[in-house]
Amino acid sequence: MLQHLKNVLTPEEVARARELASLGQFVDGKVTNPNSRIKNNTQMPYGDPHGEEASDLVIAALARNQALQDLVYPKQISRPTICRYTPGMTYGFHVDAAIFRSEPPMRSDVSCTVYLCGPDEYEGGELEIQSGSGLLRFKGNAGDAVVYPSTTVHRVAPIKSGERLVAINWFQSMVRDQRHRDVLSQLQQIDNVLYAAGDPQGGRLLVDAIRTNLLRMWAEM
Repeated sequence: MLQHLKNVLTPEEVARARELASLGQFVDGKVTNPNSRIKNNTQMPYGDPHGEEASDLVIAALARNQALQDLVYPKQISRPTICRYTPGMTYGFHVDAAIFRSEPPMRSDVSCTVYLCGPDEYEGGELEIQSGSGLLRFKGNAGDAVVYPSTTVHRVAPIKSGERLVAINWFQSMVRDQRHRDVLSQLQQIDNVLYAAGDPQGGRLLVDAIRTNLLRMWAEM
């Protein structure tokens, strides 16, 4: 499961998030990972009122996006962090932490990058994810989101010019096994195809029954 979702935030929400970022403060990104030798960015600290409003905005957008819900099956979502990268900054290849010491603690199953700026606003800075088919590179439009397994090795390539502004967060899924989430996602895609075709053979009922019963089997509440 690795998807580039379009227009998760509306243009108005992107504009507001950017305004809040311009009003808030940014601190060294190592504040949340002090022992890292590969993290070089800045982020809005938790508790900053502008950052909190921007985080609420991103959470609301993610919560209403049905495509994301069908991919992730969220059980718990982390507080989004607003991150800024300027020339020379990067975040080297890494795997996201398995457990976040939140209240309550959560396991990271799915990672999410929400773009708050356009690809023409900076050079470099691609989200690069290692996969079995090679290195995948993403550079979304403002308002887009990329969701990917937290188990993947990934990085933010060095920024050459401009400014990269994103919100990052993590999900704990009700469906712990990534393979199970992939099967459920594929069944949802079949349902979408049948719906678009007018479901001439009446297959949607069977597909929905299979998907629902697998979810009942695999979900952890």
